[in-house]
Amino acid sequence: MTIKLFVTGTDTGVGKTVVTRALITAFLKRGLKVNAAKPVESGAERVDGRLVPLDALALVRASGGQAGLKNVCAYSFPDPVSPHLAAANVNTTIQAEPILSLLNQQAKGVDLVIAEGAGGLLVPLSPKLLMADIVAQSGFSLIIVAPNVLGTINATLLTIEAARQRGIPLNGVILNRTPETELDNAQAIARHGQCPILGELPTATQDDDQSLARLAEEWLDWDRLLTNPQTG
Repeated sequence: MTIKLFVTGTDTGVGKTVVTRALITAFLKRGLKVNAAKPVESGAERVDGRLVPLDALALVRASGGQAGLKNVCAYSFPDPVSPHLAAANVNTTIQAEPILSLLNQQAKGVDLVIAEGAGGLLVPLSPKLLMADIVAQSGFSLIIVAPNVLGTINATLLTIEAARQRGIPLNGVILNRTPETELDNAQAIARHGQCPILGELPTATQDDDQSLARLAEEWLDWDRLLTNPQTG
């Protein structure tokens, strides 16, 4: 059975892409066949006259470059704003079906597929569609990436609660950019959210994929990453 993981954040800019790259590369090093997906990306850049979703491209490269961008990213937009607005700015409405079709396709013939969302779980994709709706319909379990800073307890617990209200299975929480000062974030989130903490990563910058994988292997709980997710 294919393991299906969906990486969301408590906010934009919390390190989802870096963590997803680390996970992809670490899973590959464990001998698993892995596909990636970044279904929606705003803030794509023009390269030689072509719109390129750079986060999606980074996931393609981390996973070995076998899948083309069209198989990884269903929607990409130039404006670095919320997906619903980025789509509206180019007279497009994001639909669920192309995203779900892409996720299903990427899950075929592999041991694991890992998808990265855009922004947080409740980011709007259209006037009638949230990212959470996609995750709930996809059958993927959720990994929440949260910055290990003051204020993250509230944001992470709200994300956990939103996922549970929609019946989204929870794989766990990864705290990113862990400071030297102890903030008790992991303990408080685990206690009040009743959700596994998968690990606390140190500050991970845009290092190469192999370096990121080594961080993931050292700091994350791989037994929990590969166990059945919580549904309640």
